Amino acid sequence: MPISRDAPSPLHLQVAEDLRRRIRAGEFDQKSFPSLRSLAKHYETAQVTVHDAVKVLQQEKLIVSVSGKGTFVLPAGEAASVEANGSENLAEQLASLRTELEEVKERLSRLEGGASQCEGL
Repeated sequence: MPISRDAPSPLHLQVAEDLRRRIRAGEFDQKSFPSLRSLAKHYETAQVTVHDAVKVLQQEKLIVSVSGKGTFVLPAGEAASVEANGSENLAEQLASLRTELEEVKERLSRLEGGASQCEGL
């Protein structure tokens, strides 16, 4: 769906609507959501317009952006789970990740300690 600069709806909402339609049609799998730059080129608009559209879709729990990794389409079931569980689920996930990170740090410390003992042989 092409966007119209003459339409009463703001450009970012038009882009969001088209992206929403494309997501629901299965055009993007969970690993191939386009970059802001490529979307801006596709829609022939500024990156900030596309960024605003992406924020709308994030609020709707259709996509998630991970800093340094990219933007991903949430599976339909996961989107419902995120909406149903809200921040409590995210807090639990964060606590779990912190625990795992501490375990990895401890293992790494033990491995590095063992490596330095081997060097002394």
